[in-house]
Amino acid sequence: MTDHLRRWLPEYVLGIVGLFFFCRELGIFPGSWIDEGLFIMVARSVAAGHGYAIQLLEYNWQYPYFLAIGPTVVLPVAVSLKLFGISVAAARLPMVGYLIAISISVWFFTRKTQGLREARWATALLITLSAFVNTGKPVLGEVPAFFFLLLGLYALETIKQPWKRGAVAGVLFGLSFLTKLTFGLILPALGIAWFVALFRRKWDEFSALTLAGVVILVVYAPWRILESIHTPLGSFSQEISKFVLGGGDTPLMYVLRENREILLRLPFVAYAVILVLGCIGLWSLRGRMRESTLIVTASLILLFTLYFLNSYGWYRHLLPAHLLLIAFVPLGTERLLGRKMAAIVLTAIILLQGIWQLDHRGSGLGTGAVETVQILQEQYIQEPLFIEESEIFAQLPENPLWLFLIRDGVSPTMPIEFRTPSAATRCRRHLRKLNAAEELLYGDRAARVGNYFIIPPPADCPATSAR
Repeated sequence: MTDHLRRWLPEYVLGIVGLFFFCRELGIFPGSWIDEGLFIMVARSVAAGHGYAIQLLEYNWQYPYFLAIGPTVVLPVAVSLKLFGISVAAARLPMVGYLIAISISVWFFTRKTQGLREARWATALLITLSAFVNTGKPVLGEVPAFFFLLLGLYALETIKQPWKRGAVAGVLFGLSFLTKLTFGLILPALGIAWFVALFRRKWDEFSALTLAGVVILVVYAPWRILESIHTPLGSFSQEISKFVLGGGDTPLMYVLRENREILLRLPFVAYAVILVLGCIGLWSLRGRMRESTLIVTASLILLFTLYFLNSYGWYRHLLPAHLLLIAFVPLGTERLLGRKMAAIVLTAIILLQGIWQLDHRGSGLGTGAVETVQILQEQYIQEPLFIEESEIFAQLPENPLWLFLIRDGVSPTMPIEFRTPSAATRCRRHLRKLNAAEELLYGDRAARVGNYFIIPPPADCPATSAR
């Protein structure tokens, strides 16, 4: 074994394990769902030359703001679809790139701030975490946004000149905000660090943070303006309420007040452990890391945790806080338990996470959607249909007889014409998922298509519209 291989063997092993988890069953695990389907639809439109748009009924909505993601997600996917054809696996290839890039970035960030041993532990904790892989493989915004966030924190920590530090970090933070609207929480996190720097009269930090905040808005604002030009803006405050502040119309601190029992589930208990260990590690780095970086990081962990508690109880909303903590968990575990016991605990966490992921825990397979797409193309190619499931519509070839009808409640401000069938098209059957009660309600009138069903048109339509 050469000296180079001996020195970097852990990194090679981490790379192999990471690629295995990132690429395993790429097109079917985790199963696709509404958000990913919507984003793939936009990317498919770009790839087909129809512009940055989503097809809703008979309309193409250009630059649809309700998606709450930006071109840093859609455009790489469009290129992949153009090169490799329309499929979930092809759409997810750029997401694999983001997973790899984040894994490398976590290694570099942790090595820079703590050391090589901690970098290896942190990377192992990351690549075996199913929430990271199963959120990162689908075409979603959280993981790509985290990539830019992490690079911004790295810039904030490592660049010496205040103006350059603020400019570079601001561009990267702006790209993170652009990538996923919820990462607008970067702004209040920077604001907290800004006030601390002002109070302590640390003018270099103050000027860098001021410039970073301005640059974030310069990067993000043109995209928001472009979206608003193509559609009546509606209530931007409602969109912010839903996508940044949490639950929209749910009660304040919904999880704590009305859904506390989910906090006893294993993923949330595991997060509590990671939170304790990560905070100990973060606290241990006082004096070794730039104060503004520590404050911004700690503020983001707090804000994303509060965002989760105020929202619907989805772990996906908690994921950015979990990912931020991972870099500090190895050091925190060593500080709490000592190096030998920390190695045992960290190894146990990594093995348990890997087994959980190997066992397809935390997310279902998407083989049913593949079967449904195949049946539709073979048996329903000549029938006018409303397709109500975006993950199905995104995989179907273009067909003027098939229209996408979006679910109610996806956007609080979507113009009504984009979600209301016209008089000329309303009397056609619908393909959708049904729950157990709906299956009983429709009975024999619902035709099973894979894991989905084709149901009759509205009751006031002529009987001949049933097929």
